[in-house]
Amino acid sequence: MGLFDSPLHQLEDFLAQQRASHKVREFPLNADWDWPEESSLILEEDTALELGHPGLGSLSLLLWTEEHSADGDQVLLLGPDLHEMKTGREPFAQVLLVRGFFEDEYECYQKLREAVYDTKLRGLMTRVLPSRQTIWSRVNHEALENGFSLAHLGAALVRRLKEVAFVSGARALFITGSARDIAGLESAGQETARITSAMVKMSEEMGYDCASCEFGDVCEHVPDLRQIREKLLARKRR
Repeated sequence: MGLFDSPLHQLEDFLAQQRASHKVREFPLNADWDWPEESSLILEEDTALELGHPGLGSLSLLLWTEEHSADGDQVLLLGPDLHEMKTGREPFAQVLLVRGFFEDEYECYQKLREAVYDTKLRGLMTRVLPSRQTIWSRVNHEALENGFSLAHLGAALVRRLKEVAFVSGARALFITGSARDIAGLESAGQETARITSAMVKMSEEMGYDCASCEFGDVCEHVPDLRQIREKLLARKRR
């Protein structure tokens, strides 16, 4: 069993359906997708594209598993790439699936989230709201004119995640162009948010009273959350 088994199964089913319809593109991970790392402040007048604008569809997912995958490291795209977009605002989903060994789930979550936040590329500005599972990005005119692609972003994210000691591999999936496609992962996103929130509450608030916890139903269906609770209780008793 794993912490995110249910949303992972939903994600794999979603990908299988999209692949069967030949809608998913895969970008090889190589030096062709290197892009300068640099923090960027992008004002409205400098913005060529807005991705995940509120009201258009936005989703940010960070999941992990200890299971081996035959797919290896990947960057996948469902929808148009940046230079193919016909409007200045598009729906956007960023889904990151990490493989490795996660002994302390809360600490691992913190380090994975930091790795994602620390991935800053020239000409891209991103705001992620974990509590809402949303992402809002801006790409400036210079980056778009110089060929910046979601493959550059995906390769950078995979590379940064693999720098974390306990990570053995990663996949990045981007969804653009269709709020309906993003809605296909809405249930997985909601479930992931509840699982993550339950884990964070136990770890940060040190609250173990299941009867009064708003995440009691989540822990009931996710055995790994109950195991985290028992580990934290045992640590507290020492």
